[in-house]
Amino acid sequence: MGKVARYTVLTASIVGIAVVLLLLFRFFSPLDSLGQTDKSCDTRGEFPSVPNGTGMVATGHSTGCAIALLSTEFTTYVYVHKAGEKDSAKSLVFRFYESPKFFDDPKIVWSDDSNLHISVSEVGEVTKQLNSMDGVKISYSIGKEVFSRAEDLKESRHWATVLFVWLTFLTGVCFLTVRSIRKQKRLDNLREAIE
Repeated sequence: MGKVARYTVLTASIVGIAVVLLLLFRFFSPLDSLGQTDKSCDTRGEFPSVPNGTGMVATGHSTGCAIALLSTEFTTYVYVHKAGEKDSAKSLVFRFYESPKFFDDPKIVWSDDSNLHISVSEVGEVTKQLNSMDGVKISYSIGKEVFSRAEDLKESRHWATVLFVWLTFLTGVCFLTVRSIRKQKRLDNLREAIE
């Protein structure tokens, strides 16, 4: 293999490693528990807060994030905390991707001081669902879930395995190419010393 070919393979393997690491980071980065708006997530809608009358409140909002050129993914967040406190990762009780075909704000109702019911007719995928928070019991009525969490986890594991195999392969190619370049440099230096 010539010098140009070795450096081309090395460059391609380094770029490939960078791409695979970026994809792995996207797969395993934690979900946003606060629904912050930023450059790609610039749509936010607040739901009216629902107090229980004894110091606890349920709050919520949705965000819209651009995921492709003409596509936006909407996510809904519901929190339960003491009145006056801010929404936080710790107080998040329910998060779901909205259905691509059907949009419905969740209905949040206190049946009494310590029982909260959240209902929504259709969701894309539930990504967090707690049954209690600070002594409040939470029940859910979800009419339809388009993508089940189990299916999503199975698919994520599959893609993570594929990406790890590619990462291992590209790292091996990179290592062997660097080794080959070093060996060729030593041979070239030896030839120069002999001449």
